[in-house]
Amino acid sequence: MIANRLVELGVEKISYSGGEPFEYPLIASLVRHVRVLGMIQLVTTNGDRLLTGIPEWIGVFEYVKLSFYGSRSSHDRLMGSGNYDQQLSLAKRLIADHGVIVGANYMLSAESLVDVGDFLDDVAVHGFNDVLFQTYIYNRRAHVDSRFGLRDTPQALAELRDTLSGRADRLPGGMKVHDYSRRDWFIVLDDSGRLTLPSSTVDQDFVMGRVTDETLQIAPEVRVSARTALETIWKRRHDTEAIIDLG
Repeated sequence: MIANRLVELGVEKISYSGGEPFEYPLIASLVRHVRVLGMIQLVTTNGDRLLTGIPEWIGVFEYVKLSFYGSRSSHDRLMGSGNYDQQLSLAKRLIADHGVIVGANYMLSAESLVDVGDFLDDVAVHGFNDVLFQTYIYNRRAHVDSRFGLRDTPQALAELRDTLSGRADRLPGGMKVHDYSRRDWFIVLDDSGRLTLPSSTVDQDFVMGRVTDETLQIAPEVRVSARTALETIWKRRHDTEAIIDLG
């Protein structure tokens, strides 16, 4: 099984994202199995499935991250009228009724950048632990990317810092940015077992191989043992400025 192989390779933490993780039909059995293996688990979700019922095993996750695409008006234009407030209410239920630590995952786009101040006010009063801002990830649909893509990522991050200046202490877990315009520092594992270094631009993703392979590719014409490959990417993650602490 893929999860068992991850343990063999020294993986200590797995983060589920999507798509929508709670749409995966085997999510409950997977989460329980990974818990037995001892890996830390996190999930990023749009919350739709949780709005209809929160599973009893939700507390297995170290964090539940709820996705936002702007403050109320911007988010609801994409996700449907009222969805923003539903997400905020869901956070309160997860915290109060299930003892879950809830964070926010906020997509920084050309439209959402101006909403950051209002958004932070809302999550602070609803008990969120932290916010992870992530730079826009291109999906290679030109009409979408042209609307939401950041024109100048360094400038956008400078504006974000200015907006959040003096506000980091409003959330106990603080705030960070994942700058996905800096490539090759995080690994995506799909449900078929394929490992990729995704591109946040219009370039193609870099395929490392399959999690069951004895060797993986970390660069063109460069293959190393699977464990060394993962350790190389993890080290690269900590050696770049792709993760920015706003505290």
